[in-house]
Amino acid sequence: MRKILKASAGTGKTYRLSLEYINALLDGESFTEIVVMTFTRKATAEIRERIFDHLEDLLLRGEESPVWQNLQKIRSASGVRASLNRPFLEKIYGAMLANKDRLHIHTIDSFINHIFKHAVAPYLGIYRYTIIEEHKNRETVAEVFKKMLDNPEDFALMEKFLADNPERDVEHYLDLIDEILKNRWKFLLIQRRPRTSLPSSGLVPALEETIGLAREAAAAKGCPWEEFLCKEFQRLLPQYQEDLPAADSRAKEEFILKHRNAFLSRPFWNGNKLRGKEWEPVKAELLDLYEKFLRELAACIYNREMIPYEEEIFRFSSRIFDLYDRIKLKTKEFSHTDISNYTYLYLNEENLGLVKGGKVSAYFFELLGAEVKTLFIDEFQDTSILQWKILQPLLERDVRVIAVGDEKQSIYGWRGGEKELFAGLDRILGGKSEPLKICYRSEQEITGFVNRFCRRLAAAGWDYEEVEHLPAKTGGYVEILLGGKALKTATNTKVFQNLSPEEQETLTEINRLAVENLPQAIAKKLKELPVDYGNTAILARTGADLLEIAAELEKEGLPYLLESRESLVDHPAVKPLFFLLSYLDSGNYLALLKFLRSNLVGVSRRVLKRLLTGKAVVEEFLGTVLPPEAEAKPGTGRENAGLRSLNLELGGLLPVLTEIRNLRGLAWDQLTTAIIERFGLISLYRENSGALKNIFQFFKVMRSFPCLQEFLAYLEENRESEELKQVGVKEEKAVKLMTIHKAKGLSFGTVFFYWKPSARGGRDGGRMELFVTFDRNFSEVEDYLLTHSRYRRFFDLLGLAYATEQSRRELQEEINNVYVALTRPEKNLFLYVESPRRLSPAAPGANWAGNENYSFYEPALLAGARAGSLCDLISGKKLGRFQPEEAAPQEQEMDLPNLQPYFAPAVIPATEMERINRNKEFGTDLDRQKKKGDGLAAHLYLEQIKKNTEEEREYGRRMVLARFGNILGPERVAAITGRVEQLLSARPELFLSSPRRRVFTEYEIRDGDKVYRVDRLIVDEEKKEILILDFKTGETKEESQLEEYRRVVQAKTGGRYLVKTEFIEL
Repeated sequence: MRKILKASAGTGKTYRLSLEYINALLDGESFTEIVVMTFTRKATAEIRERIFDHLEDLLLRGEESPVWQNLQKIRSASGVRASLNRPFLEKIYGAMLANKDRLHIHTIDSFINHIFKHAVAPYLGIYRYTIIEEHKNRETVAEVFKKMLDNPEDFALMEKFLADNPERDVEHYLDLIDEILKNRWKFLLIQRRPRTSLPSSGLVPALEETIGLAREAAAAKGCPWEEFLCKEFQRLLPQYQEDLPAADSRAKEEFILKHRNAFLSRPFWNGNKLRGKEWEPVKAELLDLYEKFLRELAACIYNREMIPYEEEIFRFSSRIFDLYDRIKLKTKEFSHTDISNYTYLYLNEENLGLVKGGKVSAYFFELLGAEVKTLFIDEFQDTSILQWKILQPLLERDVRVIAVGDEKQSIYGWRGGEKELFAGLDRILGGKSEPLKICYRSEQEITGFVNRFCRRLAAAGWDYEEVEHLPAKTGGYVEILLGGKALKTATNTKVFQNLSPEEQETLTEINRLAVENLPQAIAKKLKELPVDYGNTAILARTGADLLEIAAELEKEGLPYLLESRESLVDHPAVKPLFFLLSYLDSGNYLALLKFLRSNLVGVSRRVLKRLLTGKAVVEEFLGTVLPPEAEAKPGTGRENAGLRSLNLELGGLLPVLTEIRNLRGLAWDQLTTAIIERFGLISLYRENSGALKNIFQFFKVMRSFPCLQEFLAYLEENRESEELKQVGVKEEKAVKLMTIHKAKGLSFGTVFFYWKPSARGGRDGGRMELFVTFDRNFSEVEDYLLTHSRYRRFFDLLGLAYATEQSRRELQEEINNVYVALTRPEKNLFLYVESPRRLSPAAPGANWAGNENYSFYEPALLAGARAGSLCDLISGKKLGRFQPEEAAPQEQEMDLPNLQPYFAPAVIPATEMERINRNKEFGTDLDRQKKKGDGLAAHLYLEQIKKNTEEEREYGRRMVLARFGNILGPERVAAITGRVEQLLSARPELFLSSPRRRVFTEYEIRDGDKVYRVDRLIVDEEKKEILILDFKTGETKEESQLEEYRRVVQAKTGGRYLVKTEFIEL
């Protein structure tokens, strides 16, 4: 049996898959013969936990369990009517607990890694290896480039390959190698074959036949030939006809190829000269002949340039793979992409015996440790073609398959994810598909908006099935605001002045209403909302958009988390410094080139090319260290003529190279200051506090080492460590700023989506392109084309649909991104849309018409918002009622094992919480209310302090200002935070934390039915002491209450700790 579960966002994919797992167990399948594949470790842990939760609930409640009731729907659909066999299930449950190592729930990467580790790696003589993150492969890419740079033959090959490319940037070289390596799977699947030249009846005859007819038309019109030609060709065609020998077809062909852009841009005659019905047949015949000529031109380009270019790609890539493999087999560091590539490369190797007759062998199952009878695959829409090809031999066996996915959430096409594979999976596997139609995540208003919005996207060829909300989820809130600079109409133009008074009035009103700065509007809206920041997210398509929003949140004093997984070394302001230091340490010329291309120096591409070709001269100059006083003396050291020549060729770069040369002679303790001063870091980043923070952090780490070699070795080994993460805010009780890709699989109570409909993914032109098409079952490559983007203009003339198909796929994936963003919220959705252009009130429903990138979004947006025109959205459209959220209580964790039983967080009834809060109230009159506010603000500040760092203080200030600024006023808030900071400075010993001295804030302790909340509890394992602090802001001290805290803690710890208490005045 093979079943394909077609899900939508929030329809319980993981829950359903875990039910199918339990169902398989009830059908008598052994858990050791069931394999579950997911795409993230988080999903793996979630489904494992769900399976055990289901089993425990079934054993506890029996047939009264909701799990059993949901299982009945699945079992009855299969014709199974058996009752629950609890003893049988209990036996299975016990076996699974006792043999968790035989529970096969993996990420698909770890499944493939298992095959690689036990079969492929030993075959290659590898018995120990390290798995690295994909981005660390950039180092290997740089190493490949360095080896090509050092080898004249390899570099000549690369130069030849890039001869026609305009770019001469080191990063472009690296990007090219990286692109080939990322697309290695395509090279693995392509069955290379010789290209056959296209037949041609001749490029020159085709053009001259067209010219002949055009001359006849000009003569018939009585129009001089030069006037008959359009302006651009009035110079070109006479050169072709008069300057080139009539019989020299080769010279004429070269002329046409040289001026191909002109011929491709338009026909060579002036269309105005053939106006009138009587000339329509002549005009049509001319266009047909010109089309024939263009097809001949395309065929000529294909034969003379595209075929050789493809051969160059194969040769160049083969050399890259060879160098790359040598490095990998030497370092034994593999990314998951590497492991998939090598596993597929050797999967069918006869000596390994993994596959026989297209099916996995018995030996394959031996390596897995069990025979696979059932295979569950989660998030199948993210499966790459290569992963599919690795799984195919397993699926050729008689294996039961259940796959769940949502093709609408396929947003990983750039890394090989294939939406169409899941769309046709039921046909490919010979199974049945079943839709999951109930959304368990979102409230009614959000579900309704998404349904209406997505229904109207059918015009873009985007399939969608409506989902239903849960009956209990009848609320929800959606707010849509259309804004941005592009909405504004310039009123000081002639075009505006020529409009009617009514039109002018309408456009002026739009200008008045339009919100120009949407990131700022998001921050201001968020500040006024009663939301739990920890359960709120702001989504955008790019990191640049998020940085813009983060800056506005900063201005409003709102806590946010814009977490960067990137290393400090990869920060744009730090990376050039790393390159410079790498060069100073090892003389690595590639590192020097990267430094010179960075924004600290910024050499041009022309200079970079000269640096590449003149490597020996530059290295010779840098290899001589002169004393500073010698640099200014004529005739000292090198010949001045040589220096001037070098300086001239390198565009005045000599002073910079001289500075670099002098740095090599400095002592370690002088290097930091010299770099800061000589390259103007402070002035360059004066307006960029984030850059300065990261530079400071980099130098701070640098100064903790005794020498450059040790520092660089540390960076290489610990690049991804926490200490080397980029400096940023890290706080759970903060708004999450995320790209859509990072938000996939997550949900939040409130979501802001900053959307730019005109923005499209993809890359700029001027690049190598690798097109591959598959058969319907994705079993074989039907056709391929390895080419350059400059040849796209010939695709239609050659009858090649690659570019059109790729554009369609990119558009579909862009829509998928929008869908993922809209389906993250549970309760409240704020959709802030950056209009791509100004609106015309006279064209409701057609304001974005004519643009294939975003015109289809207009009817979808209007349907979702229930609006008649985009103009209605400029002042905002609100659907439903906003659902405020209360901040979730922060659980305190203590990871000291011997204290866990005493201080585990307790679940507190709401009535008890109200009583506790009442006990802390200070009165109801205005003065006491202000004092209460002071106390709450101080407590909020102190709650953030764990180690008394400047970062914690800064965050504490922002939290207090954001929460109490409107209530107490900025001056009073400043006074409160000032008093708290005086305490932090006066009593620093109370605010220090270490592994042996743990600090807990707002900690709750239960004593029977009573619950106590301690302001601050410090556990000193070394001294065996516990200190309880109670902060007071002028209210009466309750000595008895503090004594009660001491008594409870003393009793809970069994006298093993000396318990002290202290009141702290704020």
